[in-house]
Amino acid sequence: MDKDDGITWNQMRGFSVDKNNRLLWNGEVIVTESKLSLSKFQLFLAVAATLGTLASGVHPFLVSFGIL
Repeated sequence: MDKDDGITWNQMRGFSVDKNNRLLWNGEVIVTESKLSLSKFQLFLAVAATLGTLASGVHPFLVSFGIL
């Protein structure tokens, strides 16, 4: 079986869920989440980008209502 062939119907039997609702493949836990950690500079850039995006969306509404 090539690596790009995907999963067969017979291999689907390897999936299960344990009593803690974790997804298992042939009895081993599958990692379904991971943590993301940002440096202070990356966090600053993310906040600045978010505020800029918010401002660019709110500004046209404020202008249309004559507030700005």
